[in-house]
Amino acid sequence: MPITDALRNFICEVLDTTLKREILAFLVTNKAVDTAHGLSVWLGLPEEEVEVALESLVQAGVLNRQGEGKSAIYSYRPNSEIANLVDAFLQLYQTARSQLQNEILQARQQAEQAQEQLRALQWEQSRFRFVLSSMTDGVIVLLPDGTISYLNESAGKMLNETPKDLTGKKVSELWLPIAQLLVQACREINKPPHPAISREWNLADGTVLRANLLPVFDQQKQFMGIVCVLSNITRARQREKEQTEMLSVLAHDIKSPITAIRGFALSGLKGYFGELPPHAIRALQVIAEQSDRIYSMVQQIVQLVIGGQGLPPLQPVRFDLRDCAYEIVQGYEGQCAEQGLSIFANFSDQPVWVQADKGMVGRAIDNLISNAVKYNREGGKIWVRVYKRNDEAIVEVEDTGVGIPPSELPFIFHRFYRASTAKGEGSGLGLSFVQQVVEAHGGRIEVNSSVGEGSLFRVILPLASEPSIDRKSLKLYSQSESEDKQG
Repeated sequence: MPITDALRNFICEVLDTTLKREILAFLVTNKAVDTAHGLSVWLGLPEEEVEVALESLVQAGVLNRQGEGKSAIYSYRPNSEIANLVDAFLQLYQTARSQLQNEILQARQQAEQAQEQLRALQWEQSRFRFVLSSMTDGVIVLLPDGTISYLNESAGKMLNETPKDLTGKKVSELWLPIAQLLVQACREINKPPHPAISREWNLADGTVLRANLLPVFDQQKQFMGIVCVLSNITRARQREKEQTEMLSVLAHDIKSPITAIRGFALSGLKGYFGELPPHAIRALQVIAEQSDRIYSMVQQIVQLVIGGQGLPPLQPVRFDLRDCAYEIVQGYEGQCAEQGLSIFANFSDQPVWVQADKGMVGRAIDNLISNAVKYNREGGKIWVRVYKRNDEAIVEVEDTGVGIPPSELPFIFHRFYRASTAKGEGSGLGLSFVQQVVEAHGGRIEVNSSVGEGSLFRVILPLASEPSIDRKSLKLYSQSESEDKQG
């Protein structure tokens, strides 16, 4: 309803207080007649204030009064000059009050919903914190600048502090071996493309920790921080060592009876037991062949045991990483063609020199390309890149394969671990070997992957200086070439 100038002036001059407006609306709406005391009870307001407001409305010609003093009775009976203004005000007032009540009702409902959501959120947070606090693994949440946003009790024990004392502090401010290791790992993750990394730290007191660090992104894929899970695997490593020693002894002991069985079979085939019928000869051949097979399997077990203890001594030489990678790519061209895959080699125009064990590095690259081929999709692609960046030599193997779930990225370099998306045969040792080789050369490996889209593995090695040229030999060569031309 539009507000006219006359109605606006009437409200400002006559109904200039909330109390007057409430009294008028009550008397009209309820068709009531009452004393000042009675109205004060109905409205829940002081009697003196109600009496003053009533007298003001009587003077303005809006209300009628019968009687005097406390016994005076008031009723709605406006003068004819203002009756239309009072009706217009009441219509406006009731409409506004109805809208206000609806808005209050909606606000109350929204508040109740918000309160319910808050209770649910508080319950989820409480349950989440209970789970984290009961974990034996240490959990640390870090902001991009290294500030500790949250840590559970187990993480506090590993850092020799209470969570309350550490929350809000920067990791770089803590003078602890674990803290310094965390700082170094966080520096790697803070750099785009923010890779997930896994580390195994051997502390001075003999404790062995496994650190899995995952980047956290918001809905807009903006980097928000890092979640670090610290696991004490000291006992697990001791058990692995004990199992390895037992396996090594068993593998060694098994060789003796196998050698004896094979020896007797070969003796029979050579005629040391006299002439044998054909079926006996065939039986001895099978025994000898299966003995060789078992012996080979034992050798593989021994190699596996040695692999668990570490790599053999490295034999570093200076070589161009492009040549090493190109030879391996060429070896996969036939297999890729058979499987309908396309493999591309994108190498730097300049040599990429490294000082490393060429055989080991070659096997590491071979493992990455083999995985790219094995877990690719039909008609997929593989890119192998070699280039240098500042003082680093880089090999990248990218594919359009099945990819790896983000939650599994910290574990793919663990021995015997296979991602849930990896189908078919596999031992789970390939990536563990790659990481061993890379770290043995002072390098690191990064991975980015999306399920159904593919993976990118990046091997980063220290860049070696270019080979120096023997100036004396070059001079002698030049003289010899000049003499040949003159002759």
